[in-house]
Amino acid sequence: MTNVTARVIIVGAGSQGAIVADILARAGTPAIGFVDDTPSLHAASVLGLPILGPISALPSIDHDAIIVAIGDNRARREVTGRLVKQGERLTTAVHPFSSIAESAVIGEGSMISAGALVLPRAIIGRGVLLNTKSSVDHDSVLGDFAHVSAGATVGAQVVIGEETLIALGASVASGKRIGARTIIGAGSVVVDDIGDGVTAFGVPARVRS
Repeated sequence: MTNVTARVIIVGAGSQGAIVADILARAGTPAIGFVDDTPSLHAASVLGLPILGPISALPSIDHDAIIVAIGDNRARREVTGRLVKQGERLTTAVHPFSSIAESAVIGEGSMISAGALVLPRAIIGRGVLLNTKSSVDHDSVLGDFAHVSAGATVGAQVVIGEETLIALGASVASGKRIGARTIIGAGSVVVDDIGDGVTAFGVPARVRS
């Protein structure tokens, strides 16, 4: 489930990067540093880890694997795809205080925060974010680069499309389907299927745009 590597570089030194650095440290495989394309961050540090340069510097830095810690789903996908094509190897970040069923599948490059729950036979795609105290119930499927925010709940046998965001504290009822690149607003409750590329919110959640 988790690729344990000795020398991991975190791509992205923002808030998500700090979360991932903490997860890796607590899991006993601390990162060696960050790369980030924000010039003002170069030569700085985050949680005591150095920012080693721009993303383009990766080939010149000795490392075993990377993890792309960019909060924006589409950007995370684009950067991940580009770096994998260049030969980079992805690792995952799984907090030791999360709970993942042995039969669950966790895609490479995913980031699972403290208190997250992944129940039996759930499938978590590549580059997915599961934030603090989020939960994914049994037999659900999360598409690549989806994001389940802190405190959000995904019921059993749910299908969530690629790059979709389930925002803070939202809930998805069992058996529902949510399309790709969709946003479910904070605190919403999804009781009907939701299509691709829309924003839905409310109790019950309704498509608003």
